[in-house]
Amino acid sequence: MNFSQIIRTLFEIGLAVLVIWSVFHEDIFIAIEERIVSYFKRKRLKVVSGSTYKSYK
Repeated sequence: MNFSQIIRTLFEIGLAVLVIWSVFHEDIFIAIEERIVSYFKRKRLKVVSGSTYKSYK
């Protein structure tokens, strides 16, 4: 077994554990998903710095 196979096996085991955990803790998993989605939405809709209310008067 070389290094890339070891890393791939560890990743697959971790993924299987995450799937099994998410089946039993679905509410926590959904909350984490919503946080991630809202983070990326906020990042995409970021207000440009330097534009203030006073500059529009």
